[in-house]
Amino acid sequence: MRRSVLLSLAGSAVLTAFSIASLPFSRGLFHAPRTPYGDVGTDFTAPAWILLSSAESLIPRGAAVLPRSEPPDPTTDTYLHRFAVGLLPGRRIVPAARWMVPSEPEETRTAEYEIVLGRAPSPPPGNLLLEIPEGTVWRRSR
Repeated sequence: MRRSVLLSLAGSAVLTAFSIASLPFSRGLFHAPRTPYGDVGTDFTAPAWILLSSAESLIPRGAAVLPRSEPPDPTTDTYLHRFAVGLLPGRRIVPAARWMVPSEPEETRTAEYEIVLGRAPSPPPGNLLLEIPEGTVWRRSR
């Protein structure tokens, strides 16, 4: 019995050592990522999460919101729409693109707010509510 316990402990030590060796030390051992997508890399998921989470407190429930990217990218806009549905409950999310196909301009005109992932749009779509490195939030002008 003593031999099996020692063998189990040795095996556990080896597995623990391999686990520690695979940790991303370059990003900081005791530093948690800012989002669930923080270690994804250079794609848009972490910035989208941060921007939409920050916008949640600025946009009232029941408002129509257009999440989009700048420069426009139908693939990013499709996924941004899906993220917004989950991260902005109680708001009507107007898609800038569906299934990687851009929406018609008439469809997007109903939005009261615009969340822009990436650089600030030119010309500005309305009053700037939030500007962070990940993007901007606007109250659209009527």
